[in-house]
Amino acid sequence: MSAGPQRWLVEWQAAASAPLLLVCLPHAGSGAVQFRAWQEFAGPGIGVVAVQLPGRENRWREEPATRAEDVVEALVPVLAARLDRPYVVFGHSMGALLGYEVARALGSRSGQWPLAVVASACRAPDDQGEPTGAAGRSDRDLVAELAADGAVPEHVVANDKLVSLLGRPLRADLTLCDRYLPPAAHRRLPCPVHAWRGSADLGVTDGHARRWRAWSAVPGGLRRFDGGHLYHLGRPAEVVNALRRLGADALTAAPEPVKETAEH
Repeated sequence: MSAGPQRWLVEWQAAASAPLLLVCLPHAGSGAVQFRAWQEFAGPGIGVVAVQLPGRENRWREEPATRAEDVVEALVPVLAARLDRPYVVFGHSMGALLGYEVARALGSRSGQWPLAVVASACRAPDDQGEPTGAAGRSDRDLVAELAADGAVPEHVVANDKLVSLLGRPLRADLTLCDRYLPPAAHRRLPCPVHAWRGSADLGVTDGHARRWRAWSAVPGGLRRFDGGHLYHLGRPAEVVNALRRLGADALTAAPEPVKETAEH
C-alpha cells in the first residue's frame, strides 16, 4: 500500500477550472477505466477524479487490499492534497462503502467534507447482508458471477489467464467487504447521502437503500435507474447527467456544514 500519490488517482482531460470535483470509487473487481468516458459526459463543469485501487489495471503488480481501513489510511492523505475545491463522492457497491469511510475520514481529520455522497447499488454500513464467502470460492466461480451480472463478457470465463487476472482483485475486494465493520459509534455525515440503485437489482432494494438515511444528518434522496446491480455501466450518460445536476444543486445551496454527530 506504499504506491505514490499519482497511482491512486486517475484523471482524464483534467478540468482545471471546473468548480466541482467528482471522486469516483469502483465496484469490486474493477478499476478506474470504467470512468474514462465520464469526463466527456460531465463537461467542463466537473473534474472527474477516479480512484485506482491496487491489484488492477496499471497497478496489477501490487497486492490488492483486503481491509477497508488500509485503503482509507493510504487514500485519504492523497485525496486531501488533491481536493482544492468542493467535491462530491460517487461510490458503486463496494465503492460506496469505501466512499462513506473516505468522506468521514476526510471530514473528521481535515474538515474537507463533501457536498454530497452518492451510495450507488449498496446497502447501508450496518446492513451488509451475508458474507460472500470469497475465500472459499474459485477464481472461475467469482468471475462467472461477474459475467452473469454483465460486468465482463461471457467468453472471459473460458480464458484461464483472464480469469486469473480478474479473480485476484475480485477475491480481495469481496474479502474486504466480508471483513467490513461499520463504525462502533453511528457516525452520521454532515452532508446528504443519496442512495441510487438499479430498478431490477434484487440485492439492493428500495428498503435497503432507504437505510442510508440514518447515516446522514442531512436528508438525501432515493433514485432508481433502469437496469440491475451494474446499471451504471450500461447508462453512463444518464448517470453522469444526474450527478451533474446533483452537483450543481449542491453548489448553489452550499449551506454551512452540520457538525458530525454520533449515535450509539
